[in-house]
Order: sequence, then structure tokens, then C-alpha cells
Amino acid sequence: MPAFAWILARTPLPVAAAIASFLSWLWWTVVPVRKGLAVRNLRSSLPDAAAGPVLRRMMSGLVLGYFELLRELRLPGSVDLALEGAEALVERSRRGEGTLLLAGHLGSWDLLGPMVARRMGIPVTVVVKVPRSKGVAELMERVRTGFGLGLLNNRRGTMPRVYELLAEGQLVAFVLDQRLARGVAVPFFGRPAPTAPALGAAAARSGLPVYFLEYWREGTARHGARVTGPLPTTGRPEEDTAAFTALLEEAIRRRPHSWLWLHDRWKGAPATV
Repeated sequence: MPAFAWILARTPLPVAAAIASFLSWLWWTVVPVRKGLAVRNLRSSLPDAAAGPVLRRMMSGLVLGYFELLRELRLPGSVDLALEGAEALVERSRRGEGTLLLAGHLGSWDLLGPMVARRMGIPVTVVVKVPRSKGVAELMERVRTGFGLGLLNNRRGTMPRVYELLAEGQLVAFVLDQRLARGVAVPFFGRPAPTAPALGAAAARSGLPVYFLEYWREGTARHGARVTGPLPTTGRPEEDTAAFTALLEEAIRRRPHSWLWLHDRWKGAPATV
């Protein structure tokens, strides 16, 4: 494990929270990397929200989440997770039935996704976008697989493997709130956003149910997560993609500070849907 990860894993959580808060302030006032994009995204989506408090809280939670992630990997049980509604997923897995899962970049997603998978104790594979940095990609792969989470690159040609995993009775998760230039444009906060139709297509082809995983921070080293579903689907991928995106929007509206506003979610979309 790189030296910085070794240090983060051993930082006391109250100290980590203070560091995260300071780095959030530093980002907002001194080193505003992608701050302008985040402010534009938030104001275009939630014009009544106060950008400063929301985005600083977002950044603080983002930083703290990686302290918690590495600490939890070293000392399982050091982060508390209250998980609701996962019984149906566990039962389906025990019966050898595949399941689809909708997720997004809510809260400390790199921590909560693996923790939920470990808590359920069933085979889970997530379709992920691999970071451009080779070092970061290798570190995140080691961390995620350390929790027992399977990974599948979201490049072209991955869907046959998705169907194989579903046939084996696995749960396959799709993180659907990132921009996909070649995706379908669906409404997201009143604007068209290019979105991967893969989850909708998998639901239509397989006939398997889709569940929604929402997670959020409740405090330092304290998180909540809830599984809901099965979600209604039509068998028409574009319509279902729009419905899945609407669910993510509802979750973001509940906790605006929990979403990653740094992402250029609407880039390249048509003027209207």
C-alpha cells in the first residue's frame, strides 16, 4: 500500500474529520479546482441552495470518506453502517437468482458500496469507470476487492459478462449518474443528460428485477444505507433509464451535499430531450 494510504489508514478519525474540514475550506478559498463547474452545476439544478455550505460539506465528506475507507479496510468494524432493506437481495442470491442494482455517487460511495457488499455476504459485481491514473486505479482495485467486491470495467463489450454473472445468480450494480457521451439523453434536474442505458437494457433482456441502493453520511464513521424495490420497469431501456435517473435526482434533492457536483454531467447533451 502506498505511503499516503498507509498514513490515512492510521489517522484517528477525529483528526481525519478536522483535516477533511480544513481541506474543504482550502479547496473553496485557495485551490478551487473545478469549483466553478461545481457551482454552476448546483445553481443550475437547485437555484435555491446555498452553494458554499453545500459544496464545502460535499468536499469534506468526500475527503473524510477515504480516511474511513482505508481505516475500515485495516480495522473492520471501525466504521458503522446501518443497512435497511437488503434482505430481498440476500434471499435472491441464496436461491441462485441474479439481481440488478441501481446506485450513484452519493455520500462516500467508494466506502459504502464495498461495505454494503461485505455486510450482505453475497457475490456482488459493480460496473465501474476505471480512473485514468494507473496508480489510483490499482489502489482502488486493491481496496474494492479487499472488501470482496467484484469489478467490471464499463468499456464496450462488457454486457455479455454482465449476463453471465446474472445467470450465475450474482448481484450486478450499475452506477448510473455519470455522463456517457454515447448514452441516451434523459432528463436530470430539468436538463438532458447523456446517460448509459446499460441497466435498462439488462433489465429488459434478462427480465430480472432492479433495486435501488441509496446511502448517506450520518456523522464521522457513521453511515446509513437503504435498499428499495423492485422498481417498476417497462422493458423499454430509454424509458427505464429516465425513471432510474429520476430516482437518483430525488435522492440528491434530499441531501444535495451528498452528490458529486464536480462531474460535468450535462456536457454534450442536446438542448432538449
